[in-house]
Amino acid sequence: MKKLNILSIIMLLISFVSINIARAEEPSKAELLQMIKSQQNQIESLATAIEEGSSGSGWWEKTSVGGYGELHANFKPESDDMLDFHRFVLFVNHDYNNWVSLFTELELEHSLAGDGKPGEVELEQAFIRLDWSEQFSTDVGLFLMPIGILNETHEPDTFYGVERNNVEKYIIPTTWWQGGVKAIHRFNNGLSLEGAITDGMNTGSKPGYIRGGRQKVAEAILNQAAISGRARYTGIPGLDLGVSFFYQSDMDQTDAAEYSGLLTSFHAIYKKGNFGLRALYAQWELSGDIAEAAKKQSGYYIEPSYRWNALGEYGDLGVFVRLSDYDYYAFSDDVGSLKTKEYTTFGLNYWPTDGVVLKADVQKEAADNDHTLNLGVGFQF
Repeated sequence: MKKLNILSIIMLLISFVSINIARAEEPSKAELLQMIKSQQNQIESLATAIEEGSSGSGWWEKTSVGGYGELHANFKPESDDMLDFHRFVLFVNHDYNNWVSLFTELELEHSLAGDGKPGEVELEQAFIRLDWSEQFSTDVGLFLMPIGILNETHEPDTFYGVERNNVEKYIIPTTWWQGGVKAIHRFNNGLSLEGAITDGMNTGSKPGYIRGGRQKVAEAILNQAAISGRARYTGIPGLDLGVSFFYQSDMDQTDAAEYSGLLTSFHAIYKKGNFGLRALYAQWELSGDIAEAAKKQSGYYIEPSYRWNALGEYGDLGVFVRLSDYDYYAFSDDVGSLKTKEYTTFGLNYWPTDGVVLKADVQKEAADNDHTLNLGVGFQF
């Protein structure tokens, strides 16, 4: 109950009590009618005040809440089978006015975080967007990098397969966020250009291991900033083309630059009726005092799919196959080496309603012919 409602009731009670105290004797008929008329006027005045007070707007009318989550079951050869609530994410966004907005994203990974626990609590987005016009805006704060397909849009019902594809995981590396400032300009023909200046990576502890270099804006060392950008075209219905880059002159954040890094990425998404196609290529080039095997890391995948309303009111089915090939540099027992992987993944998505998906896929590695079965459920709201 609002404060105004409570105050109104109190005033009304005081009015009744004061009248009764003031009139210890039995009132006349004329006096009684006058009392009723006076009390009725007070009640109408209070009702008007309550209605006017409750019609005011508050912060809640400009704030929205959303999120997503996904549960995975993985059955791997020569390894323990595993069930994991991989991530649960909350979005809280707020519009201050018609051109200044706040976007935030808070994630809990692997269900349980803390000392010695498998999970982490991470702030993946927290930035202010300034819409200077319909075509031009700037983001200031912590944001996802505009690179690849999944890094900015990775809700589980938006892609095929239980796990995110390994090309974007290890090469790009999704999910990847930085802190800084970004500018976006959108043209009327479907072309958009983005450019950002952010904190960079820090691969000093494991030189050449790209995924391990993400600082996640957690007391991030800023001896060397980075620049990035993307050109994207969506002017033809069903088509999404993009090219992006990231450059940092010192990947280990030391005073003297030891090795630089340049990431380039190309993607294409096409949808025509029930048919869909995704393709991506990404490549890192490291130059300077770095192991020869780490200097070039790259990967690609091609993913055709077909989705149709097979079950009527009970939802859609989708089938896909993904061919992927990638090389990335990683460490085992403090020894770095280039890992070469080639996978074929095929599976099924079932959407019983918008925002909910059940998934199943089989992943086959070419090198040893091992098969991994993955099952999952995901949602967003």
